[in-house]
Amino acid sequence: MVVRPDATAMVESHSMAPDDVPPPALPPVDPAAAGRALGDAITPELLAGLLADGDDELAGWAISEALRDGPRTQVYDGLLAQAMALVGERWVSGQWTIAEEHLASQTLLRALDRIRPDLGPEGRIGPLAVLAGVAGEHHMIGLVCLDHVLREQGWTVANLGADVPAPDLAGFLARNEGRLVALAVSHVDRTGVAADTIAAARAAGSQAPVLLGGGLAEVPGIAATIGADWSGRSLADAARFAEGVLSGLSVDDARSS
Repeated sequence: MVVRPDATAMVESHSMAPDDVPPPALPPVDPAAAGRALGDAITPELLAGLLADGDDELAGWAISEALRDGPRTQVYDGLLAQAMALVGERWVSGQWTIAEEHLASQTLLRALDRIRPDLGPEGRIGPLAVLAGVAGEHHMIGLVCLDHVLREQGWTVANLGADVPAPDLAGFLARNEGRLVALAVSHVDRTGVAADTIAAARAAGSQAPVLLGGGLAEVPGIAATIGADWSGRSLADAARFAEGVLSGLSVDDARSS
């Protein structure tokens, strides 16, 4: 008599073959924890390297990931400022040349353009803030960062860019009702230019509060010296002053807000 194998036993035997053993179950992924781990990996060192490599796409992605964990003022005052400080240190030490320093700055500007606030038509109806680098000023990263922060606050922003002569800024303010003016001045040797620019704006009839940013803002008492209403290097502090102006506070109250 021929004994036929039991079909059920054959199936069970086949299902226990080593190649068919199911993989162990993996624990569920916690999206919040994964996001925190990714955010922790985005360091000033990483960002500085991406910028010096000219990779604005990855640099923009890195900054946008950091923005998931904090407001723009925090990320720009922290991650961006620290990354560019590293770039400057490596140039000073001779590790990088002026070529890498310039490439990093241009790459950051392109990366920032990738992550600028997209507010739609409602972003064009707020009061006007006018941003400019004074004559001879070519450092624009701070103004671009401030541009983003002010737009999120509800301002309409006219960023006139670098190297704006005082008469041209004054003429623009005479034709447009600016509620806030922000000037970038990186070097102390442009103190007179900054003072002349503010005087020209006032002579053109502008009563808008003037913010001063850049290296010149670190000089004690510089705001009073040149006729500005606020000076500083912190975007968070500048944003608080601008928010006070936007809400209708006096300049003195906005300073202390």
